[in-house]
Amino acid sequence: MNTTDPAVTEFAPASREPMDVVRSQFRSFIGTHCRDFFDALPNMLMALNCKRQVVFANQAFVSFLGYKDVDDLLGVRPGEALGCVNANASLGGCGTSRHCRSCGTVSAILSAVGGTAYSDDCKLLRRANTHIEGLDIHVDATPILLENQSFVVVAITDFTHESRRRNMERIFFHDVLNLAGGINGLTEMLEGMVPDPLKDEFTILRSATESLMDEILAQRDINAAENNDLKVSVGRVGTMDILRTLRGFYAHAPVSQGRVIALDPESSSVEITTDSRLVQRVLGNMLKNALEALSLGGTAILSCREEADHVVFSVHNPGFIPQSLQDSIFRRTFSTKGTGRGMGIYSMLLLAERYLEGNVSFRSSEAQGTEFFLRIPKTLLAKLDLSVSVSS
Repeated sequence: MNTTDPAVTEFAPASREPMDVVRSQFRSFIGTHCRDFFDALPNMLMALNCKRQVVFANQAFVSFLGYKDVDDLLGVRPGEALGCVNANASLGGCGTSRHCRSCGTVSAILSAVGGTAYSDDCKLLRRANTHIEGLDIHVDATPILLENQSFVVVAITDFTHESRRRNMERIFFHDVLNLAGGINGLTEMLEGMVPDPLKDEFTILRSATESLMDEILAQRDINAAENNDLKVSVGRVGTMDILRTLRGFYAHAPVSQGRVIALDPESSSVEITTDSRLVQRVLGNMLKNALEALSLGGTAILSCREEADHVVFSVHNPGFIPQSLQDSIFRRTFSTKGTGRGMGIYSMLLLAERYLEGNVSFRSSEAQGTEFFLRIPKTLLAKLDLSVSVSS
């Protein structure tokens, strides 16, 4: 056990309660129903006294640390229990070294000791058996009063694997976009040098590289949207400009070969304020699904109509979705095309509702075919929980 000298600290107080006091506080917990309640929870929980010492830990936390019983943790501080490499950097133990000043766990606990519940993230290095490993946790510290004694209940959520996955995704998208961007740039540079007999083949190549870039960017946007990290860029744009751009992009795409993309001549031409990139992302998924459903020579129709303070875009194809599939069509991994497909349909709903303040719907019948709709406001209002930039 570290010294209880209150002077040995560079941040939080170093003094500790004697072990007889800690054991008395532990008995305060096991003498109530708190222990049974906390042990029944799957979340990792511990209770600390005002000196930040463990006086109780539930079974989930004890098991995570590899201990058999909570007795092994009594009297230690959170960083010492977790094996933080800085826990013994100062004689006062966890929370008392200069490294602890930026620790989210210590900050949250100190706030709760002062009477205010607090949450923070903490990225620490811990010594696990014979090796060092990173641990990313979210800490919720809440003050409670039990038998006229003040304690802090600390809930710990381990998001290490989620954090690593996100980092790997960022690295992957960065690297693959650089590679695809290089290929796309090379085809642009060579475009004027292609001999006439090869121009048709080169057009297909250019279209394929553009489609590759778009698919990568689309997947990156979906991942960012699911993590609430997607940035919205709002600007003025015409509805017909959106439809023409969409038709132009997919006109030479492999999925549209032998098929026709038509614009409804009765479409409304309206100036709207929205994120045109995300609108095209939603409509692009609708159009790809429509084209894939078409037979050779078939036509997909793009349309837009004005509706009070909203506009409604639509994509129509003559195919029919069986009733047995219609009820589950917006599920995250729904697909009629096999395992690993279906995110396109789900992403329409995700982008429309979470980022465009709109909604996606469809209707399908054997007589009238299938039509998907995107209904969005003429003016997209910036949501407080999104990163939004506005352009003129």
